Parts: sequence; structure tokens; C-alpha cells
Amino acid sequence: MSALPVQAQQGDDVVLRIRDLNVTFGTGSGDVPAVRGIDLEVRRGRVVALVGESGSGKSVTSLSVLGLLPSTARVTGSVELFDGGGSRDVVATPERELVDLRGRVASMVFQEPMTALNPTMTLGDQVAEAVLNHERVPRADARDRAVELLRSVGIPEPERRARQYPHELSGGQRQRVVIAIALACEPRLIVADEPTTALDVTVQAEILDLLRELVAERGTALLLVTHNMGVVADIADEVAVMSGGRVVEHGLVEQVLLAPEHEYTRALLAAVPAVPPASLDDREVERVSESPRRDQGVSDTRSTSRSSGEVVLDLRGVSLDYRVQGRHVRAVEGLDLTVRAGEMLGLVGESGSGKSTAGRACLGLLTPSEGEVLLLGASVARARGRARRRLLADVGVVFQDPGASLDPRKLVGESIAEPLAIHGRDGRRLSGAERRARVRELLDAVRLPAGAERRYPHEFSGGQRQRIGLARALALRPRLLVADEPTSALDVSVQAEVLQVLKDLHAELGFGCLFISHDLGVVHDLTDRVAVLRAGRLVESGRTADVFSAPQELYTAELLASVPTPDPVAQRERREARQRLASVVGAAEGAGSGSGPAPSSASGAVG
Repeated sequence: MSALPVQAQQGDDVVLRIRDLNVTFGTGSGDVPAVRGIDLEVRRGRVVALVGESGSGKSVTSLSVLGLLPSTARVTGSVELFDGGGSRDVVATPERELVDLRGRVASMVFQEPMTALNPTMTLGDQVAEAVLNHERVPRADARDRAVELLRSVGIPEPERRARQYPHELSGGQRQRVVIAIALACEPRLIVADEPTTALDVTVQAEILDLLRELVAERGTALLLVTHNMGVVADIADEVAVMSGGRVVEHGLVEQVLLAPEHEYTRALLAAVPAVPPASLDDREVERVSESPRRDQGVSDTRSTSRSSGEVVLDLRGVSLDYRVQGRHVRAVEGLDLTVRAGEMLGLVGESGSGKSTAGRACLGLLTPSEGEVLLLGASVARARGRARRRLLADVGVVFQDPGASLDPRKLVGESIAEPLAIHGRDGRRLSGAERRARVRELLDAVRLPAGAERRYPHEFSGGQRQRIGLARALALRPRLLVADEPTSALDVSVQAEVLQVLKDLHAELGFGCLFISHDLGVVHDLTDRVAVLRAGRLVESGRTADVFSAPQELYTAELLASVPTPDPVAQRERREARQRLASVVGAAEGAGSGSGPAPSSASGAVG
């Protein structure tokens, strides 16, 4: 293991010191060790990243810092928080005294802001409450302080936003509010547990910029928990890699990411899908900014498809509307797309771009207000009864959250066999023995062990559950597969396994695939063509390699430049390219270029 790289700094810079931390959970079947002998320091103005897969112990370590572990946890060792001239050992401090440390000395930013915020309280009241918990000030002063905190984290119109509720903001804005709450009492340490996992790449980049500024300007120490090696390269000074509850490698970020010593670290880095380097120098930015703008919608570039297979999905001028608070909101506008047999088309864009809405229309779950969705040459909207059921039997779907899409009361084999029981196969009903044989065949195809069909979903890991979902989607040998963010909740190594299974099955079965994702690395690795949605419109499409290497749209270029890479040197260049693009976009917007809406961001959101 690499030596701690910052021991030469002054001791009074230490904000957090962990020594020989061990955490064991008591269960009905015995003790389960989660953290084993962790030693770690975080200093003022530094960012230390804890990385590793689910179950590595990184989140348990972060919760130990604030004494937030459940009563089933047994903790030994020490976790010292330094407050000015003194320190307190969290492990030995009673709960009633920890309440004072939380928020004042150390605070937490959780992964999912919607669950961290109270849906029944206004945002201003929630930030003000954090102030009032530790300071004796008039409530009016606390509310004024809340507005200033919202302004400091980049919330637009903070006076108005302070009167709103969490559901009225975008995901990026909600995460900014959570950061404002964490900053309310100016803590010396912020612990951020996967703060950007659920965010789009551009919003993620903005949140990372915000955290970087807070560390630089306020001297706050940051302990960042993540499985995203690109995020580590973008923001961290040091990185500690965890596996099996232990730190297996620790050092400066350039040292660990560019010359990893441990095999596990090398495997994590190898599993990260690569996005081409951002070669957006000043000349390239100028080229993209001067190219013809197509934000008013373009047609899908059908001629770029290398597949000669039949068209399995054809969207012709599809527009989709929602009714919100008595008014119509157009989510998709005039969308043209095709997918052929044997082809994978990536559909990308930020949250709110309309990509998942378009996916639901392809499945017949939404009816277009304009245009037409054709499956295998037949209109989904016009198909009725048995004809519609036969048509949709040729479409498989893999959802984002396999835990929510699998019935927890059904055995895995029953869930996979359900499409076979409903639709049969080749126009005939299958016997129970035939269905069981097909289930075993599918489980073998997605590389799950014998006997998996006799177990329940909760007995499998997230990656295994996603493979179960893939097996169910392919049960009827569909000619089209719609996959909506199927790997967004998975660790990089597990994601790599699921993607390899999908690639192998696609090569073997030759189905067409609409792959919906905001992970551009996965899209680059997997798809033949890509279509970019922005505010419901198709702004760019073509061969994936061509679009990624030479984007024609500022929005596409900004998306690509926002994807963090695990190479710290390349990431600095990518960040600079994104900032150049942002300045070009800002100048164009300020000049009233009339070239369409600006790229969505955390500061220009819902509400």
C-alpha cells in the first residue's frame, strides 16, 4: 500500500483522523465484518476520495465519521474530528454530544437529495433549520442566511426558490440545496457520499465545480465517496481504494490513477468505458460554434447505418405531450428515428431531454399526439387486441432499476417464464417443462448459476438482478430490445460484465436495440449510431464514432467535454474545454443569437 502522501504538512491542518477503524455488523447468521483496520487522514483544503465497488466498505467508513451507523454495528478504533484546538473521538462520544458535532464540525451530503430533503417543508425553511439547530439567532435572520446560502451554491432567484418545495426543482438544484444545508454552520469537514451518481454529466460537472470552489475558497476538507474514477480524477487530491473492507492502495491521485500498484485498482480502471479525448482546442471550439445550428430539430441520419437488416423500429415525426397542472407540456417534438435488425442505436441527452419518454412511446405505453411509431412496419397506435399483443411480443425491455421491475414475491424462474406463459412461443402454448427448460437456457445465456431460477430477486446482487431482467426481456427472442438506463446504478466492473453479456447476446441473436442512457462512455463502447436529444428535439445523429470524434453541435460537444475521464491530466484538459464551450455558449446567449435554447444545467431548471 502506498504511504500517506501528506504527512509533511502541519498537524493543525488535520480535520479528520481515522486510526485502525473496524466495523462489524451483527446478523442472525453471525457477525459480518464491513471495515477492517482503516487508517486515513483528511486535511484542510484537501479532497480525499474513497473508491471501490458496492460492499467494499466505503459508505460504512463515511457513516462512521458522523456516528451514523445503526445499532447493529460494533465499532473499534478511533475517528477523531478536530475542532479548532481540540478533537473528539466519534467512536467514544455519546450520541447526545454527537448531535452538536454534526453540522457544526462535520456535515454530510447524501447520494439522493430527494430523500435527504423533507418534501413537506420549503427549501428556505430546511436550510434555516440547519442554522437554528446550532446557532441562537432570530428566525428571520436564519431565513435571510438561508437565502444567502442558496445564492452561494448557485441557486438562481434564491428568494423565490426559498419558498418552493423539493419537487419543484431539478435533481441538480436539489443537490445544491443539500450542499447549502451542509454548509449552513461552516463545518470544517464535508462528507459527500456519491453526490453526483444520479446526475447527468453536465449537471455532475457543475456540482463538482461547486465542491472544488468550496474547498479552494473556504478551506473546507472534503471526504468524497464514489465509484466513479472520472470524478476522482476531476476533483480529488488523494485517493484511497477500498476492497473487502480494507484500503488496498492510497496515494496522490496522479500516482494511483496513472500508475496503480494494486491489481484491484488496475481492474477498476480497466472497467471504465472510454470516451475519446476532448480535442476541443480554441480552433475546434470555434469550428463547432460556427457550424450550422440545428436546435430546431433534425432528421435521423439513416444513411449512416451500417446494418442492412430490416427496420424494426421507425419513429416518424413523433411528438409527445404531457398534461401538467391543466396545461399541455411538449416532451418530444417531431422525432424521427430508425433502428434496424442487428443494430444498436444510442439515445442520449440530459434528464428532461425526452429520451425516456420516447422509449415509452416505442413500447406502446404512450400514444403520440403527432406522428407515428412503427414496429416491424406496423403502427403501434392502430394495433388492437390480439394483433397489438402479438406486435409487442416482439419487443423486449430492460428497465433501469431491476429491483423495482422484478416481483419480489416471485421466484426468478417464474418472472422469466411469465412472458412465455402469456405469449407462448412460435404461436403455440408451451408446457411447464418447456418453459422451465427455456428459463434454464436463458439463465445460462446471461451467465447465472444453476439453480438461480429457484431463488428470489433479493438473493442476488444488483448486477445479477439486471442480468435476470435481461433474460426475461429476451425470453421471446424479440426483434427489438429497448434498454432504458440499464447500467446507471451499477459499479463499473459489474457494469462491464452486464454490457459484455448484452454484446454477446446481441451478436448471437441479432436483435435491434434502442439503448437509452446518459452515460456517454457506455454509449461509445456499445452502440453503432447515436442520436442526441435536447429539450425534446433531435439535434444531432450519426455513427457513434463520428459524432464523438467530431461533434457538429455545441450541445453535443458540451456533453462530451463534461464526461470525466480517470486520467487526471486529460481530465484537466477536458474541464478547460468544457469551460471554453460554456463561455462560447454564454456569449452566444448574451448576444441573442436565436440559435435555440441553451444547454440545460443545474441552474436553469424546473420551476
